[in-house]
Amino acid sequence: MHRVAMPDGHDVSEPGSTPIISRRFGALAYKEFRLLWAGLLVSNTGSWMATLAQGWLVVELSPNQTLAPFYLGLVGFVRAIPVFLLSGVAGTLADRVDRRRLLIISQSALGISALALAILSQLHVVKIWHVLVLAAVSAAGLSFDAPTRQSLVPHLVPKGQLMNAIGLNSAAFNGPAIIGPALGGILVSTVGVADCFYINALSYGAVLLALGAISPKPPLLDVERRGIWHEMLDGLRYVRSQPAILAIFALAVLMSIVARPYIQLMPAFAKGVIHRGADGLGILMAVSGAGALGGSIATAFIGAQHRRGILMLSSGIASGAALFCFALTRNVLSASCALVVLGAAIMLFMGMTNTLLQTHTPLVMRGRVMSLYTMIFLGFMPLGAWLLGSAATLTSLPSTLAIAGALVLVASAAMTRFIALRDLA
Repeated sequence: MHRVAMPDGHDVSEPGSTPIISRRFGALAYKEFRLLWAGLLVSNTGSWMATLAQGWLVVELSPNQTLAPFYLGLVGFVRAIPVFLLSGVAGTLADRVDRRRLLIISQSALGISALALAILSQLHVVKIWHVLVLAAVSAAGLSFDAPTRQSLVPHLVPKGQLMNAIGLNSAAFNGPAIIGPALGGILVSTVGVADCFYINALSYGAVLLALGAISPKPPLLDVERRGIWHEMLDGLRYVRSQPAILAIFALAVLMSIVARPYIQLMPAFAKGVIHRGADGLGILMAVSGAGALGGSIATAFIGAQHRRGILMLSSGIASGAALFCFALTRNVLSASCALVVLGAAIMLFMGMTNTLLQTHTPLVMRGRVMSLYTMIFLGFMPLGAWLLGSAATLTSLPSTLAIAGALVLVASAAMTRFIALRDLA
C-alpha cells in the first residue's frame, strides 16, 4: 500500500502497489471511505423507515384529510428554519475544525432526537407540536452533518475516484430508500410508528462506530483565517463570481422548491388520492427509492469524459416530465411507473450537481460551497413542501404537483441555452 498526496496536504492510502484494485472497486477500495459508506448504509435504512413513519404519523394527527398536505408542509417549513440559519455557519466550521469530530457531534444529536420521538410515540402522548420541534432539532443537526460529510469525501479518496464516491454515497442513501419504506410500511401497519423511530435512533450508532475508526481530518493549517463571518461571505462571493456555478445553484433551488418535495407529500397522496394505507405508502416510497438507486448507480459509473452539464440539464427535463405524469395517476401501478422515472431523474440531477460543484470548487472553499448546496436541498426542499402543501390545501394535490412538474421541465429546457453550463465536464 502506498500513499497519494492530496491537494490539501492530507494523504489517501492506495490499496496496493498497482491501481488494479482501485479500478475494480472504485472508492470502496479505500478503507476509511468504505467504513463510512457502510455506516451510512445502515443509518439511512433507519432514516427512511422513520421518514415514512413520521409522514404517516402527521397524516393521522391531522384534524382532517384536507389539511394533511398543509401539516406535512408545515413540518417541512420548521425544518427549513434551522437550515437557513445554520448552514452558512456549518460550512465555515467544516473548513475550520476537524470534520470527523463535527460529524460525531451532529450524528449524536440526530440519534437523540430520533429517540425522543420514539419514546413519545410509544407512550401515546405525541402531538403535532412535538413532531414540529423534533423536526427542527434534527434539521439543525443535518445542517452541520451534510456539508461536513460531503466535504470530508475528498479527504478519503483521491480526486480520480471522487465522482465514484459521490455516486456510491447517493446509492447508500437511495438503496435503503427501497427497503426502508417497505419495512416501515409493514411495521406501521402491524405494530405502529414507535418501532420505526427506535430503529432509526439505533442506526446512527453504525455511523458513530465508523467515525471512531477513521483518523482525524483537521483543517488546513496554512490558510489565513479572517473570521467566520468573513469566510461565509467569501463563499457567497465565490458562487456569485462563477456564472456556471451560480446557474447550477439557481436550477437546484427551483428543483428543491417545486419538484423534490413530492416525497414529503407522498403520505397525503397515498391516502387522499389513491386511497391506500401505510402499506401502499411503503410501496410508493420503495419504488421511488428504486428509481433513485438507479440514478445513483448511473452517477457512480458515468466517467469524467462525459458532458456532465448536459446530463444535469437532461435529468432536470426528465424530472419535470415524470412529476407531471405522477400527478395524473390514480392507482398504485401507474404511480409506481412514474415514480421510478422521477426518482432516477432527480437523483441523477443531484449527482451531477454535486459532482460539478465539488470538481469545480477549490478545496479551501469546498466546505462553504457545499454548505450552500446543503442549504438548498435541506432548506428549500422543506420550504417547498410547505408552499406546495399550502397550495394543495387551497386547490388539490394532483394539480399542484402537475404545475410544479411543468415549471421544472420548462426551466431546465431553457437552461440548455446557457453554453457555459451545458458544456461543463
